[in-house]
Amino acid sequence: MTNPLSRGVDTRSLLYRILESPEQVSALQQLPAPALTRLIHHVGLEDAGELVALATTQQLAHIFDEDLWRSTRPGKEERFDPKRFGLWLEVMLEMGADRAAARLTEMDEDFVTFALSAQLLVLDLDALTLDRMRSTEAQDDEALVDKALESSLSHELDRFLLIARQPESWDAVLSVLVALDEAHHELLVRLLERCCHQASEFIEDNGGLYAVLTTAEQLEADVSQAREERREREGFVAPTDAAAFLGLARAGRVGDDPITRGYVRAQREAIRTPPARVDGAQPAQATAMPLLHLLQEAEVLTTQPPVALLGEGGGSGTYASARVLRDALAWLQGEAPEALSRCMQDLGYLANVLLSGCGHSGRPLRALEAAQVAMATCNLGLEANLEAGTAPSRTGALLLREGLVPAFGQGWRVLHEDVVMRSARAFDAALALKVPSGRGEAAKTRAELARDITAGKPWASRKRWIHLAPFLSKAAFAAMRELVDECPAFNGAFLATREQVEAAARRVGELLAPPSR
Repeated sequence: MTNPLSRGVDTRSLLYRILESPEQVSALQQLPAPALTRLIHHVGLEDAGELVALATTQQLAHIFDEDLWRSTRPGKEERFDPKRFGLWLEVMLEMGADRAAARLTEMDEDFVTFALSAQLLVLDLDALTLDRMRSTEAQDDEALVDKALESSLSHELDRFLLIARQPESWDAVLSVLVALDEAHHELLVRLLERCCHQASEFIEDNGGLYAVLTTAEQLEADVSQAREERREREGFVAPTDAAAFLGLARAGRVGDDPITRGYVRAQREAIRTPPARVDGAQPAQATAMPLLHLLQEAEVLTTQPPVALLGEGGGSGTYASARVLRDALAWLQGEAPEALSRCMQDLGYLANVLLSGCGHSGRPLRALEAAQVAMATCNLGLEANLEAGTAPSRTGALLLREGLVPAFGQGWRVLHEDVVMRSARAFDAALALKVPSGRGEAAKTRAELARDITAGKPWASRKRWIHLAPFLSKAAFAAMRELVDECPAFNGAFLATREQVEAAARRVGELLAPPSR
């Protein structure tokens, strides 16, 4: 177990090694945004003020795309986290309010408007006074509004009244806005006018000013589409799209599906419009290489590739099991290198789909797990495809023609029907003999399981399965937790072969068989 104190010393040492060297500082600004994000997360945002000060605006924009959006669970829409943005403002203020404000002026204006709207309710003072003079509301209602305004953190700036929606970050937001007013007054007025317009619509749609001042509901503004398009070009898949893709895969309808078509289209667009390069700048990879080595040494970044697809396959586990896929890719390497490259891109896409849209054991998949599942599922799909056969040349020719997405779809359907649903039905049948009917927690949980099975998502209520554990042996309950899952496993490994699927079915039969009389 890692000692938190020793980790803190290592983190400070790492920061010192980066910041003491002009070469490392220069390389930091050439570092790919995902690597810089990992470094900031490793250090902790609250302690990363110096790194944030050195980062370029382009790097920060990429980091914001990843760090400021949260999903409650895989497959659910990501939502902007205003509290996290408030923390970022506090960290940016360590470089000085004027520099923090200058950074905001360099960012996309739609994003800045959206982010500020989540922090502030912006009201036009003149319009507010006029509206209240014309108001037909009762005096009691007026008194309630006055009381709510008095109890809110607020500030008059220019002709606007700013009211805090996130009290924790009020000081930071106000400091940045005052600095914007001093150096970029016209931009600030434009931002506040847009926030004010959005606030007016929000107040009108949500029951008036008093209702808005006394509710925790967040102002909605849609900058997510632009973010998703940027991230799609970088290979990411939105959680809702990923969940939809996996749903189509369970029904056997992927390959030419709209989600994959959109992903391919975005990748082609990214190839046609590579990022602009600053004149005279060295290639980012060459400049940042010593820093990348330092981050690998500090275990901020991994030194190992996510999947060793073309290895010899010795040992055990997912890599060794995926023989059909591995042999087909090896054949492509010799016969059609461009097709091999496309298949590797497909694996990256599929791993991103799984990361974004699929859970495992009640949590999101980790990056390496997602790569393993993508490879295992593709192998299972190829085994299930009678056209592929067993010869690497035949399987490779199929991949040359179709790529890996259809194979993944076939494998995912096999997992769902022959592993998850089959195990779930056996689970329910065993419980029917053992769980007493009535209103107890076990009976309620079993009823939920039955509904989930009918809906095709037997894992949905797995958090409540603890009430079912006393009615099965420890081995049987553990097996159900593994197999009746959105992303199933068997004996701690992801299923890559038909033989493993059949072994899982036999084990379920043994564990859940009714006792002999």
